[in-house]
Amino acid sequence: MGITVDAQIVGDTIIMPKFYIKCGSLELIYSTRKNATNAAVTALWETNKFDVLDEHFYIDERGFRDYLTADKETKVIKLNKICKRAGWEINKEDEP
Repeated sequence: MGITVDAQIVGDTIIMPKFYIKCGSLELIYSTRKNATNAAVTALWETNKFDVLDEHFYIDERGFRDYLTADKETKVIKLNKICKRAGWEINKEDEP
């Protein structure tokens, strides 16, 4: 149950989890050995001036999720928590 973080070895191939990360207009598919929270921090650094972020990051291994499609298997993390982890500050007037 939940999101896995361990890579699997199949023959000579290392298979890592593939996270579908969504926050507002930001959508990123990321294969990594990192856990879901750290994968979201990495995704945050991939934003550009055109991205509009939502209040939450939705991280899932089955595809992109949002507030309508998230379920008990989807990892939902507040934007503020990810920003703090990344060392970013959110201005009060910028908060969703």
